Amino acid sequence: MLSEVEALKFLCVKLQERLQMENKLEEGEILFADGKIDEAEEFFLSAIKKDINNKEAYNNLGVVAIQKEDVKSAVDYFAKSLKIDPFYKDAIINYADLLCSLNQLLIAKPLLEKVVERYPGDKEIANLLKKVSAPDQDQSKIAVICSPGLESFLGNIVYFLKTRYEVRVCYTTNVQEINSAIMWSDIVWLEWANELTIALANHPENILKDKHVICRLHSYEAIDIEIKKINWKNIDDLIFVAEHIKNIALQQVPDLPDMVKNIHLVPNGIDMDKFSFKKRSKGKNIAYIGQINFKKGPMLLLHAFGELARKDDEYRLFLAGTFQDTRYQLYFNQMIKEMDLENNVRLDGWVKDVNVWLEDKQYIVCTSLLEGHPVGIMEAMARGLKPLIHNFVGARGIYPDKYLWNTIPDFVRMAMKDDYDPAEYRDFIETNYSMEKQLESIDRIISGSGNESTSDFQSVDIKPAKLSACS
Repeated sequence: MLSEVEALKFLCVKLQERLQMENKLEEGEILFADGKIDEAEEFFLSAIKKDINNKEAYNNLGVVAIQKEDVKSAVDYFAKSLKIDPFYKDAIINYADLLCSLNQLLIAKPLLEKVVERYPGDKEIANLLKKVSAPDQDQSKIAVICSPGLESFLGNIVYFLKTRYEVRVCYTTNVQEINSAIMWSDIVWLEWANELTIALANHPENILKDKHVICRLHSYEAIDIEIKKINWKNIDDLIFVAEHIKNIALQQVPDLPDMVKNIHLVPNGIDMDKFSFKKRSKGKNIAYIGQINFKKGPMLLLHAFGELARKDDEYRLFLAGTFQDTRYQLYFNQMIKEMDLENNVRLDGWVKDVNVWLEDKQYIVCTSLLEGHPVGIMEAMARGLKPLIHNFVGARGIYPDKYLWNTIPDFVRMAMKDDYDPAEYRDFIETNYSMEKQLESIDRIISGSGNESTSDFQSVDIKPAKLSACS
């Protein structure tokens, strides 16, 4: 047991530490007010090092993160502050303001309800809860229609739309479910210009009448003669993922610009947070991502890699995908043996977590004949892998020439070349094809405020990667 004197000394020490901490927070807040954001951040971080339960420091770091436009970090900091004290008003207000700016204030409803229950007289928190609970009469209703199994490109888009609109997803071929979703909606999003879009655009009862109809066309539909069967007059906004796909579609349907109200170019985007960057060194592990079928040029892939392995037997090819044609599976089985590649080629099948699978790879290869705007390449580049892209139809409109190869000798030279800059590859994707850019364009199309809407738009300029201190 402590004596009264010892206890008094202990309390004095703790009080002094608390006063020092408050002074440090005050200094940081003064620096923040003076616009010295980085210096203020250092003060708050040092406060946390001394006291990991400092709710004020976490809250202040959240405000700093907002100033730096780092939404993810801001959310994390406010969450940590509120975990320490769920009723800390400053953090509650700041967190709610952040969610409100993202049109996601509804997420804060359970927290606000608890605070109001404890402090029923707090008008500021009560008004926030009232704002969350009040139905938004002006919120548009969006039905996202897609054939089952083809919705893989919609995940982030649907999540984003739900933060701004009422959304009902309908990934089915069930006629009653589709009709119900369309009748409920103000806006209809048709993913893929395929058989389902043909049926709806040519519906005998004109089910799309008086709806704002958006159709996104990826790649194969532009080549398919079925594209001519769509009644394009029932489509308000047509989205292409790449300009060369638009040009191919126009060859099939030359009067498309006269029938569709607005044509847009919105490349696919990558969620950079889901694909962590790794500063990796040049190695000899090559990744291939995608199903193995005729469109992906599997014979070119195997023979190009075979020539590389003949030059240097330490190179390895890892395939994340399944065979969609038994002929190719049989061919690969035979030729891997004939070319003595049993120790160089590994078939991993369908990979659920691509981010993890890419951890020990250094290159991403593509041998396709034609692509729209391939996501697998971008995911790998976001992780820092060097791209080895065959010059497929449309590739030059998406990537710089230095990432492209024409012949097998070109491929071998590119793979063995000494230049290797992971930061450059990631920065190229972040600069040109981030998820934020894609979602901003989609939001403008839905709201009708987009100035990129045109039936004769220009191609997107490919911006070079920024200079890096690591280069």
